[in-house]
Amino acid sequence: MSDTPWLERVKQALLAEGFEDTILQIVKEGQVFGLVRGISSIWEMHVRGFEDGHLEAEIEISREYIEHLDGKYRKPAISELTKILDKYDIPYEVVGDWKIESKLEPPNTLTPWRPLVTLVTIVGILFWLTSSER
Repeated sequence: MSDTPWLERVKQALLAEGFEDTILQIVKEGQVFGLVRGISSIWEMHVRGFEDGHLEAEIEISREYIEHLDGKYRKPAISELTKILDKYDIPYEVVGDWKIESKLEPPNTLTPWRPLVTLVTIVGILFWLTSSER
């Protein structure tokens, strides 16, 4: 059963905190919304709301880097989310052992994907131009 008014209230609080909707995400089954906010130059916080009323929150490497695809650079962000919910007086219940949150270490290297896509595109165009001149 969906708790739509509650989820809408959560979503509006997150938007007020600077979270944004993004098309660059994997949409999970039953997901009603997925919002993201940068929290530093390399880290982002993601929050998903689901039809059944539960939320998922995590901190991970920014989508600007290829390392974002590696699941070892993410951690639950329950304490960060509950601070936001408390700030907006939104009642919630935390399920599970959430106090055990690991420290998040950045990768040794960060690889921005946009320059790589640009380079591959340029090489592809040059290859196409030189092969079409024959």
